Amino acid sequence: MDRITEAYLNDFQKEYSYPENIEKPKLFEYFVNHCIVSRLHSERFDVEDVSVGGSGDMAFDGAAIIVNNNLVFSKEEVDDLKNRLHGLDVKFVFIQSKTSSKFDSAEIGSFIFGVESFFKHGLPKHINESIKALRDLTDYIYKQSIDFVSNPSCLMYYVTNGRWENDSNLVHRIDAGIETLKKTELFESSKIEFIPIDADNLKIIYKELKNKVDKQINFEKHTIIPQIDGVSEAYIGILPCDEYLKLICSSDGSLLKSLFYDNVRDFQGDNPVNREVSETLRNNAIRNSFVLLNNGVTIVAKSIQKTGSVFTIRDFQIVNGCQTSHILYDKKASLDNSIYLPIKLIVTNDEEVTNRIIKATNRQTEVKTEAFLSLQPFQKALEDFYNSFTSEEDKEYRLYYERRSKQYENQILNKSKVVSITYQIKCFVSMFLDMPHSTHRYYGELLKAEEDKIFVDTHSFYPYYISCLTCHLWENAIRSDTINQRYKKFRYHILMVIRILLKGVDKSPLAKSKKSNSYYVDIHKVLKDPSQVAILFAQAISIIDTVERSDTYRKYTPADLTRLKNFSTRLIQSAIEYKSKVINDE
Repeated sequence: MDRITEAYLNDFQKEYSYPENIEKPKLFEYFVNHCIVSRLHSERFDVEDVSVGGSGDMAFDGAAIIVNNNLVFSKEEVDDLKNRLHGLDVKFVFIQSKTSSKFDSAEIGSFIFGVESFFKHGLPKHINESIKALRDLTDYIYKQSIDFVSNPSCLMYYVTNGRWENDSNLVHRIDAGIETLKKTELFESSKIEFIPIDADNLKIIYKELKNKVDKQINFEKHTIIPQIDGVSEAYIGILPCDEYLKLICSSDGSLLKSLFYDNVRDFQGDNPVNREVSETLRNNAIRNSFVLLNNGVTIVAKSIQKTGSVFTIRDFQIVNGCQTSHILYDKKASLDNSIYLPIKLIVTNDEEVTNRIIKATNRQTEVKTEAFLSLQPFQKALEDFYNSFTSEEDKEYRLYYERRSKQYENQILNKSKVVSITYQIKCFVSMFLDMPHSTHRYYGELLKAEEDKIFVDTHSFYPYYISCLTCHLWENAIRSDTINQRYKKFRYHILMVIRILLKGVDKSPLAKSKKSNSYYVDIHKVLKDPSQVAILFAQAISIIDTVERSDTYRKYTPADLTRLKNFSTRLIQSAIEYKSKVINDE
């Protein structure tokens, strides 16, 4: 491993709080999985959830299923996303990482064969639990094949510290494997890809993920918009579509998902409007009219540098035009400089101005409940509450509420302390609404179903912070091997159990009041005492073990148990009994 890759690996280890004694191949596996999946999915995720390496791994170390541009781990999420967009756009992603400095034909062959075997009827008996769960979800997705927009993609990433030189023997081996996968007819033939990532490419990917986006375009046909309060400068004009692609593509030509304001509107797939846009680009008779028929794209940037018609745009987001951008990317091979796109380019550091632009430019089509969530006053106030823990005593327990995707990407060293909106919702409903079994749902649907119970204006901010701090401490214990990895799947159930152990089964006071503040301050004090936390975790594990091993539940896998409402109910009863016994023993 070269010195620069080693430095990047050390940087990743510090950012995500991996212990000093973690084995280098395992750390490299996490590093690679983080890099690859982050390119395909812009929201924050736990890299260990996509890491499947170890015994019985079928020759791949990482695997992910992306449905309608969302990373999914449950059947409930698949159902929710299918119902939202009335269809399924599916990508299967497989990753093999090697610390060696070469691309080995035999190992590449094993990797491709492992992917082939994953989709065959009947998995080998020695397969690990992570891959079994992944296969179970895969089978469920294929049962919904009538709802496929097109057959799924299959992306295979093979990563080493060597140099990829397009060796003909390796290419022949890869092509043969792809042909075998095509014969299964499980995938769109044009979307079966083997992507070799060498040391240089891996460094570029990690650097691009960490750095703020900085792109240069030739925006010749533009005019200056008159001065507007809160806006440094603004331009409106038209841009050749092939020039626009320079803004939204990475160095290797892939789409930069992180540019799109994912809390507003995801790509809607093959809906009537998008089909119409695609048809305009396909039809030679009208494609030059695209500039008149499309609403265009709105770009909000922190700064620009302008030299004549050449614009260098820094730290920007595409806040409107996600649908158009994805379609243009999909049709990029057929685009040229004769097809133009309307562009608005706005430079501002004023958050309220940005919010108004986002709201105004996203009102033309249906927007889901969660779309403008991050813009709500409660969310800003909750972020401020998280940021209020600044004392030396609170430093170790400081968390950062990321209401906007990646807002802390270049500010916070320890990424394990960053709380996304999705994570916040799951922690809160688990610890204070007794609903850990519902966390498998897509967060937008969960929010919609419980909208009168989550992020209510009268709520105290404390329970939101406390729930995430508890989960953060639990995950730190898992990451450091203080607690066995097998309990990771129960993390949301653990939150519910811990609340009962500390405060009993009665509903927690959620509204702002002196009483509720005192209630959460008490919990907070316990969470800041490592010895008490260790005792709590041991008690919670004991309760999980007792219920899991009972006659009723021993037949279920941990993944299945976490979805059962009656398992949550039994845990509540067991926690009450345990707490009562402890009190009586005292």
